[in-house]
Amino acid sequence: MKIVLIGFGAINRHVVDVLSRTAPEVQIAAIGLPPGHELVGGVPGARLVTEPEALREIRPDMVVEAASREAVSAWGEAALMYCPTFIVSSASALADDIFSDRMHRLAIANGSRLIVSSGAVAGIDALAAVSLAGVDMLHHEIIKPPAAWQGTPADALLDGVFTAPVSFFSGTARQAGMAFPANANVAVITAKGSGAGLDAARVELVADPSATENRHRITAAGVFGTIRVEVDNKPLKANPKSSQLAALALARLVLLQMPGVRF
Repeated sequence: MKIVLIGFGAINRHVVDVLSRTAPEVQIAAIGLPPGHELVGGVPGARLVTEPEALREIRPDMVVEAASREAVSAWGEAALMYCPTFIVSSASALADDIFSDRMHRLAIANGSRLIVSSGAVAGIDALAAVSLAGVDMLHHEIIKPPAAWQGTPADALLDGVFTAPVSFFSGTARQAGMAFPANANVAVITAKGSGAGLDAARVELVADPSATENRHRITAAGVFGTIRVEVDNKPLKANPKSSQLAALALARLVLLQMPGVRF
């Protein structure tokens, strides 16, 4: 299986490490980065590509994105045109309805698939199942240490040093995904995956100085009953905004596209 990675930060580096141990037959054919960016480290045998049209020549079996919302926009069209499967980590790109609809139409027109990773949360299978009955309420609370919110719009909302948890954002999943793409991709995943919708699902963002992990508390309710999911994630050492689970979920999606039986 021939793969092109989009982005080579903490998440995709972790994906490469996992795949090298679990599926050495996977070939990382190329790594896509924006023009002007240098590839540090890299993968043996993988070439650097900076233009999405390079996918026409490579014809990978899969394109795996773990870079940014902007990267999904830049590479998405070519990925759906020139390969069967485009796996997206930065789900906040799909908070833009016009872009999301365009990707959907492109996938249908080209017989390809855009698969959204479940990221740093659990229970997406159950949320997707109950979407068939209808979700009346979905609330997603994201709690992270202050360091995980640095370099985001939270800097302007968190005033000085604090010793207790601070809830600095409460709004819709669409607002959270658009304003905090590095931290709240999962809010878009749970809102769209459950069928609750980006404008109905509610999200609360919390900075907790006592937290050592990235925590997600998800509650969904409807005619099916109530689902409650809580996940405490170890952050990636190279990027405290992301969790190990986000990388592991992405690696598992790659493995699921390969022949064999998996659960």
